Amino acid sequence: MTHRQAAALLLGTLGACCRGGTAPTGGPSPPAVGASEAGPAASIVAPIGSRQPATGNRSRGCAPETAARIPTEPDPMTYAPRGVSPDEISLAALPPGDGPPVAAIETSEGVLRCTLDPRTAPRTVANFVGLATGRRPWWDPCRARWVYEPMFDGMTFHKSVAGFVAQTGCPIGDGTSGPGYVVPDEIGPRSLHDAAGVLSMANLGPDTAGSQFFVALGPAPALDRRHTTFGRCGPPEAIEALDRAAARGATVRVVRVTVGRGPETGGAE
Repeated sequence: MTHRQAAALLLGTLGACCRGGTAPTGGPSPPAVGASEAGPAASIVAPIGSRQPATGNRSRGCAPETAARIPTEPDPMTYAPRGVSPDEISLAALPPGDGPPVAAIETSEGVLRCTLDPRTAPRTVANFVGLATGRRPWWDPCRARWVYEPMFDGMTFHKSVAGFVAQTGCPIGDGTSGPGYVVPDEIGPRSLHDAAGVLSMANLGPDTAGSQFFVALGPAPALDRRHTTFGRCGPPEAIEALDRAAARGATVRVVRVTVGRGPETGGAE
């Protein structure tokens, strides 16, 4: 399969958000967040839900026919203290410092170290950090509830094409679900898939990104300015390991994702 054929095949299936749109109005009473309207962003996190540490051994996914893709309860972020955004709550997970945000994506084929780029995609980076750490609640379609858990740990790369992309971030595991909300695109002149290691958001069209993301396994110009790029990953041998796994049809699993700060490790500009 050529890269052009692979691009044509996947452009229609780089699914991102939960199909069906936003959560309905109404729902349960606000949870007790233990914070006033002027309270700190982090105070909304600790008292709520079933936030779990990243164990790296949970199995994500469920039978597609049993999944509840559309949230039946409002997003808990509806109850965030006044003036506090989900992005602020998410970024509270990062340690203080001047270094760029860095994500270590440990997979069954090796560890990707990705330098995130909040300069060009601030909301996308905040969303990724929030989901990776459990700071940002997401709708689990397999349990039909909002959860405060690291989202990506235990997920599979549900779609991989050698020389093109390796994609993950679907709670069901088949590319048809997301976190229960959408994230606006942040696409600009730098949104280029010009090399292996580019970290980018999947979508179903404009402004439909959510939790699914992919790592480019080679240059993919067909995706340029159609998907929000928000970082670069390395080292080359980790990208090559994903590419080899895609070529042999192996299932690759995300063991855990951790975020911090540090020197640029993924080749970001």
